[in-house]
Amino acid sequence: MASKWFVRKACTVSFESSANDLWNIMSRFNERYVFITDSEQEGNIVAYIRNTDIMPSLEDPEWMKRQVGQLPFHTNVAFFQEEADMLDLFKVFGEEVVVIQNRDGGTEGYLHREDILYYLLTSQSAHTDWIRSLLNSIPMGIVIADVHGRIENFSSEVLRMVRLTPEELRQQRVGEVLDPDIFLKVVENGETILNHIIVNDRIGVLADFGPIRNQHGNVTGAIIVLQDLPFIEKMAMEMEYVKNLNTDLQGILSSIYDEILVLDENGVLLRYSGNLIKDFWEIDKEQLIGLNLMELEHEGTFFSAIVKMVIERKRKVSVTQESQSGKNVLAVGNPIFDEKGKLERIVIALRDITETVQLKEELLHAKKMSEKYKKELEHLRDQKQYGKNRQLIYASDKIEKVMKYIQKIANTSSTVLLTGESGVGKEVFARTIYELGPRSSKPFVKVNCGAIPETLLESELFGYEKGAFTGANSNGKPGYFRMAHKGVLFLDEIGEMPLNLQVKLLRVLQEREIIPIGGSEVVEVDVQIIAATNKNLEKMVEDGTFREDLFYRLNVIPVVIPPLRDRPEDIPLIGLHFLQTFNEKYERTTQLSQDALDLLESYSWPGNVRELQNIIERLVVTADEDLIEAHHITPLLKKGKKQFLKQRLTKIMPLKEATRAMEEQLIKMAMDEYKTTSLAAKMLGVSQSTISRKYQEIQEKISRGEQIGFKV
Repeated sequence: MASKWFVRKACTVSFESSANDLWNIMSRFNERYVFITDSEQEGNIVAYIRNTDIMPSLEDPEWMKRQVGQLPFHTNVAFFQEEADMLDLFKVFGEEVVVIQNRDGGTEGYLHREDILYYLLTSQSAHTDWIRSLLNSIPMGIVIADVHGRIENFSSEVLRMVRLTPEELRQQRVGEVLDPDIFLKVVENGETILNHIIVNDRIGVLADFGPIRNQHGNVTGAIIVLQDLPFIEKMAMEMEYVKNLNTDLQGILSSIYDEILVLDENGVLLRYSGNLIKDFWEIDKEQLIGLNLMELEHEGTFFSAIVKMVIERKRKVSVTQESQSGKNVLAVGNPIFDEKGKLERIVIALRDITETVQLKEELLHAKKMSEKYKKELEHLRDQKQYGKNRQLIYASDKIEKVMKYIQKIANTSSTVLLTGESGVGKEVFARTIYELGPRSSKPFVKVNCGAIPETLLESELFGYEKGAFTGANSNGKPGYFRMAHKGVLFLDEIGEMPLNLQVKLLRVLQEREIIPIGGSEVVEVDVQIIAATNKNLEKMVEDGTFREDLFYRLNVIPVVIPPLRDRPEDIPLIGLHFLQTFNEKYERTTQLSQDALDLLESYSWPGNVRELQNIIERLVVTADEDLIEAHHITPLLKKGKKQFLKQRLTKIMPLKEATRAMEEQLIKMAMDEYKTTSLAAKMLGVSQSTISRKYQEIQEKISRGEQIGFKV
């Protein structure tokens, strides 16, 4: 097959040859390529050098003294057997030059890529039709012309670039379409001219001109390869973009706090950022480029561990290391995969955490020291005053649990439903939620749904426009919802709201918008609802007096306030607080005796905190003496039903047993009535220690399931 081609003679030099010898060959024989042989490989060709590679160095006098092995050479040499088929040659068509070998492995010569192109475009062999079709699909124009400039063949892409029909192109010479001066240099002098820009009214292309020679070395024509300038400009812009992107990336890597290492899939260091950790690397990191970090002598244990874990686990891993200089370094290895899921890169971020470790130790020490103070501050916070004139005062575990729950929910703006008996202080708890929440700087508006007449409640809640109804304010009224915008609206006694207004309230909760009475435009409102009731809303839902859907809208976060009788340890604190408040108000110095406090603690307080507040105020106002005793309080308390012995003697029993049964019964009744051992002892006329001891024995018998008092 090679006999059909013009095989050019391959001029060779060895790696040990001088640059001067190389240049003499190129200038003497007008050779564009000179091939390099290797004596260790039996003189076979292993590389080549182009004349354009050494042109910039000709003006350097020292350059001629160098050896060929020190010059820029290319090792991508393609070899082609003399007897091979043309289709085999097409496999190496992408190479710049192809070396032709004989059957014995010797070198016959070489072929230019232009030679291959010429044959493919001019050959009339049937089996090359598909190759010509393939060349026509290449986005480059290829033109074959003889020495006179007549166009012998061309690819279809040429027609688009020169804007001519096939018939018009064949009737013209190359010089008329392209540059005539350059074409003459090629056919007359045998020069190869690359990257020549041609721009005129018709075309804008980048052209490569190459001579076509016959077997005797004579120029018989030229091959011209055309590239569209807009396409090249686009490629250049993309390359510039990539270059700028790379510059930006380098800048980012150098400015971040971490030190970045980029490795290939085997652990070989490819590049690193400029932000280095001082006193960590024992060698210059520039010397590590191209080396496998798992094979280092000094840092090998550290890096081999993290690289190995990344390769094995195929996920992000972290390793800490302390250097000999005392540096604590955190390394985070992150795998990078290609589109097929294969490991492609390993990125390691190194951070100096020496100061962080020291600060962590100091922080742990400080944290232990501050635990005691933290608990004390939390206790003081629980006792903090909420609102202007109200305090939440407690000592019981039940209110402590309620407060912890409130502190947890206060940061949200969810709807809260407070339930509890009348007088337990639901408004105080509502204000506590408001003060602890994110809306504390916005309005807190209270509405007593049971105190406003049903006919006015709608206008008070939603507002009205001027002239909406007879007797309305001439300027209109915004309503409580708009007054509480961005804040909290406290709907007290929500169970008293009429059914027709429940529907409208439900719409506000769902849509977060209102329509004032007499208005037509929708007004958006941002309000947190806190509702309160002393009624059983679930029972009202069953009875049909309260809407089920509204109940579920209100009952998002339920908070149950326990009655005062279930938390007797709070009674003395709250009573003393009210005593101080009313003493300041009425300029009195009234005090409560211990018996008085015990009596207050033993009372069931059906009116809860409100009843306690009223009684303390009455005592301060009406007391004739500064010290209030228990007998001053007793007439003010509601009298409960008397309790009588239900058991009767049905048979004669030993007097000692009957006495013990009577004693147990009396102590149990006294403790049920007065709650405290001091008051029970006073009423029974014995010491407090006696009542305490005997009542403990009674409780133990009850826990064991034994009968106390008289047996029926």
